[in-house]
Amino acid sequence: MSMVGAWGAKGYITDYLKADLPTRTLAYRNLWNLDDKRLPTVEKFYAYEPAALDTWPCIITVAIATPGINRLDYQTAGDPIYAVTYAMRTYIWTRGEFEEQTTQSRDNLTTVVRSSFLDRPCLRAGVHAYAGIHEISLDEGTLNEQFSDLTRLKGERWLAGAFLGYEFTVHEPVTRTTLGTVATTSASVTLLSLT
Repeated sequence: MSMVGAWGAKGYITDYLKADLPTRTLAYRNLWNLDDKRLPTVEKFYAYEPAALDTWPCIITVAIATPGINRLDYQTAGDPIYAVTYAMRTYIWTRGEFEEQTTQSRDNLTTVVRSSFLDRPCLRAGVHAYAGIHEISLDEGTLNEQFSDLTRLKGERWLAGAFLGYEFTVHEPVTRTTLGTVATTSASVTLLSLT
């Protein structure tokens, strides 16, 4: 038996942001009259924790826990459909030469990502077909944000981070692999000799 699980939820969010953020960032940059240092274009997305943060700014989405699994119904094939809720975090990391500029770019980018998550029709429409995932929704009431302290890196570089926490629910079936069908059977009887 298998489900798409946390991997599918993280991948879905990552693909959604990849498709949504470039044009959304450009619109906000024009609206606020900002340059790309104060509202940068995201260079890299991760669905899983990366081995190295080598491209900036970057966005990392992780699943923290599974607070809810509820059976809804059955598919025609007899596989049960579950509403699975994942507690998720999407981290936003920026790096820059100046303290104020790095903090500003982090705060502005966090605002843009938050607005992307609050765009419910866009989020529900989906951008990638993860087999079995449907009826996708992000619970706006659980959306919260936290910011890290500004960190000085080696040399004259600064690092700033934030994350958006939220609950993300998908409906997905628990599928079973067909083991096969018995087409015919035959039986044979052998007499045992006691001598």
